[in-house]
Amino acid sequence: MLGKLGILITILALVLLFFIVISLGAGAFSKGKIKPETKKYLKSVNKLLIIIAVVGSVLVLFL
Repeated sequence: MLGKLGILITILALVLLFFIVISLGAGAFSKGKIKPETKKYLKSVNKLLIIIAVVGSVLVLFL
């Protein structure tokens, strides 16, 4: 079974993977201009992913 460190690395890797997939889907890495709505959406998604990473880290490290 995975220890606490393995679970933490898995959570952070999944958050990073979600960030990359959502950014690619929204066109953040394209050469064209990004619409303001898309920027707002990506900002909200980034905040959500940071919250998920922090909560997951706290749960794994302290419980």
